[in-house]
Parts: sequence; structure tokens; C-alpha cells
Amino acid sequence: MVAQEWNGRKLNSSVYFEPDEQGLDLFRAYLESLRSEPVRLLLDLIEEEFRQVTIPLLRGADRQNIIERNFTKLFRNSGFRNAISQQVIRKGRKEERLLFTGLTNQELLKPWLEMLEATRTPLVGILSLPLISESLVNEFETNHDCVILVSQQVPSNLRQSVFIKGKLVLSRLVPIASFYQGDYAEDVIRDIEGTQRYLVSQRLIDRNDTISVQILTNKRHYDKLVIKCESGGTFDYQIHNINELIEKEKLEVSEEQDFSSVLFCYQATQKSFPNHYAGTAERKYFYHYIARLLARFTAIGLVTASLGFLAVSIAKGMLYDSTIHEMQLLEQKYVSKFNQLNEHKIDSDISTSDMKNVIQTVEKINKNYLRSPNQMMAMISQDISLFNDMRATSFDWFVADSIDATEPTPQASKVKDKKARRGRRGNVRRKGKQLFEIVRLDGKLLNFDGDYRYALSLVNDLEDTMIISGKYKQVEITRRPLNVAPSESLAGDVSVKLNKKKDDARAEFSLRVVREVKLNAK
Repeated sequence: MVAQEWNGRKLNSSVYFEPDEQGLDLFRAYLESLRSEPVRLLLDLIEEEFRQVTIPLLRGADRQNIIERNFTKLFRNSGFRNAISQQVIRKGRKEERLLFTGLTNQELLKPWLEMLEATRTPLVGILSLPLISESLVNEFETNHDCVILVSQQVPSNLRQSVFIKGKLVLSRLVPIASFYQGDYAEDVIRDIEGTQRYLVSQRLIDRNDTISVQILTNKRHYDKLVIKCESGGTFDYQIHNINELIEKEKLEVSEEQDFSSVLFCYQATQKSFPNHYAGTAERKYFYHYIARLLARFTAIGLVTASLGFLAVSIAKGMLYDSTIHEMQLLEQKYVSKFNQLNEHKIDSDISTSDMKNVIQTVEKINKNYLRSPNQMMAMISQDISLFNDMRATSFDWFVADSIDATEPTPQASKVKDKKARRGRRGNVRRKGKQLFEIVRLDGKLLNFDGDYRYALSLVNDLEDTMIISGKYKQVEITRRPLNVAPSESLAGDVSVKLNKKKDDARAEFSLRVVREVKLNAK
């Protein structure tokens, strides 16, 4: 057992434990020193088997039943087993290719797992070294479908993992005794050739297929392997120095490495690799660890939120006190102003009931009447103001539904605006009668000296001005300063020089002005 502690890409320490009573005691003491830090268990065992099985493409319970039957057939007595989907075959009947993996001797893990249980160490997962080596194989450049990855994690065993099109097919861990003494290169080549024969016998490859062989080795054996692998035949050998790969991966290690375990252990620290063998029983303390983290983060969040609410409450309290002070100053200002005005108040003789009647009358006018005389009065006043010698003496305004009306039409002033409706041909037609504002205006000429000819001309000019402006529907002079209509008789002296006094001469006139009410005007 090798325990490696990683901090990112830096290897902090490596501690070795022998599988005996003393080693287990040291391992327990080591776990207790971790203080419940989560760990991952990476397996590199001879007793791990790999089988490819093709099953019909199914989903749900039917697929799980087939997987369980294969587990029973391949790994009957093992509780550590896994099935990984590798490929969906769509030729003819749809099928799925699965890789079944399992440990044939789970007693090897029992003492180590018991120590993890006894120390309540959170176990993230149990990982298989051949399975995580897929990510390392994908980094090597090769044009061949079949790749054999050769690595050595301990002096006594040589690991050969076979990949076809990037997917693990099988992995073998074979004993080798020539790591320190003997012809190491010869033993490695012999084992690779044996693996080739097995692949051909299982019809995983053809006899003439070229195999890409990726060998991870140390500085001691590098040159010998390069010389031995020059004439590869059906093998395409690539020899990799372990320390150069470590440097390429930007891993920080304290000394030069003889074995490739550092590369695989670093891969195992990555959270992207799923758990392969650990069940619920082995991972229960990891679940406790996650729950504890969530509770801690929740507590921190609640404390932070509480502090935030406290700060907001303090700020609101300070703002409230400031507002109270400002309101007190404002109150004093208005009280002072009220007292000042109260001392100089002017008494009114209008009673409250009269004031109420006035207000109600204004509200009724605004609510019930469509038009007020204000606009019409302003328009006519502007026209009269063009003539300096004219003044209006009376203004009689009403609303009627006829242009010739002489009196207001009942309810005409209460008609509300109606929305225009379109007929079938799109013409706009109005619902109800037309309404007209009618004004009877009486006026006189100031400083009249008895010149009726001038007075008649001036009144006619006013009529023409109002007609030309286009603001009115109809403008008519109903009374002139001197009535010259054919139906009337004219008597008296019309010369400028009258026997009457100048102050007694008067020139009065009357107009009738009509303006259409726009019902759809806002």
C-alpha cells in the first residue's frame, strides 16, 4: 500500500505500508492523522479481470437484469464489480458492448477497508488503474487501432493494458524478476508477444495487424529498450521516459521516479473519474463528510445572512433616527409658518355652506357639460381685439343640435363623446346628432362721433375677418349700427353733422357666431 498526498500538481509525500500486522498498524495511525480527509483507493491487482460482452440494446430494468445475470456468471463471489458501456452497435439488431470488470479475490482489500472503517475515513471511491489509464493513452499519437500500454508500478509486476479504438479491452499483470538484474528488455518483449498471440486467438485483432506499443520506463532501462525495439515487425514501439512525461504533465515531484505510479495516482486525484467498485457500505463516511460540509456551508451562509440583516437593520435604524430629526425640524418650520399666517389672517364672510355649494356646482359643470364658453369667448375676443374701437358688451353662449337654433337644445350640453364607428365601406359615421356652439354677441364702438358709414364698414370688416379665419361654421351680423336692410325704412339725417350732441351718438351692433362641436376631440 502506497499513500500519496497531492496538492494540485504537487506530490507532497509518499508513505509505504507492508501488508502485515505492523504495516496495518502504521496505516491506521496514518489515517488517524488525516483528520477525516477524503481519500481514493487506486487498485493495481493481479486478481482483477476484464471481459467484453455484447448484449441487446435495452433500457431500464431489462438492461439491469441482463447485467446482473452476467455479474453472476462472471463474478459470482465478488462484491466488487462494475459494468461500463463502451459502444452501441447499430448494424442489424441494435446491440451494446459492455466491459465487465471485477475482483476475483476481494479478501486482498478486506484488511485495508477495515482500517478505513475503523478510523471513519471518508472513501470517495475505489478506482481501477487500467480504467483510468484510458485518459493517458489518448494523449499518445498513433495511427493504429490497437494499443498496448506497458507500465510498471512495483518492481515485481509488469502491467499490460490493451486498448482498441481508445477503449480498454483487457489488462494483464504478469510477474517479472529482471527489473534490477537480468535482461529486462528481453522479458518485456517476450510478454508483449504473448499478449499479441492471445489477442489473435480471441479474434480481437488479425495476425497481420500492426500494434502500437507504448512503453513507460525509467532512465535505467530506456536505452536497452530502444535498441531492442528497433526492429518491431508487426509492432510499432514508442518508448517514453517516465520523468519526461512527469515534466510534460507539469507535475512537481521531489526526486526522479523509477516507476509510473506517480502518473496514475495523479490521474486518480482528478474528480472527473467516477467510482468503479466502492458500494454504499464503503462510502457511507464519505456521505457523512458531504453532509457535514453542506451543514457547515449552510451555517456559514446563515451567519453571513444574519450579519447582513443586522447591518441592514442598523443602517435602517440610523436612517430612521435621521428622518425623525428632519421631520421634527420640518414640523417646527410649518408650525412657525402657521402661527405667522394665523396672526395676519383675513376673515372671510363666505359661509362654509356657500363654499360647499360653489364646489359642488363646479364639479357638476365639469362632469355634465361637454363644452364651456371659455374657448369660444377667447377666440371671439382675439378677433374683436384686432379693432381698437370695438368692445363687446354681452356674450350669450349655448349649445344646440341645429345650426339655426335660437335656444339651447335640452340635454345637448350633457352629450358625452362618442367613439367613431366605421361602416362597411370604411366611412366614418357618428352616432347621434351634430352639436353647435352658438354665441349671440352684442357690442359697440368707442368714441363714436356719428359717422355711421365708418361704423358700418368697421362691423363688416369684423365679419369678413371672422369668416376668413375659418374657425367658425357661420358668422352673421344680426344688428348693425344703422339698419340698411331692404325690408327696413331709413329715416333721419345720416350726415356726419347731427343736431344731437356728440356724447349722445351710439353705434351698437350684434353678431351670431356658430362653431361645430367636435365630439371626438379630447
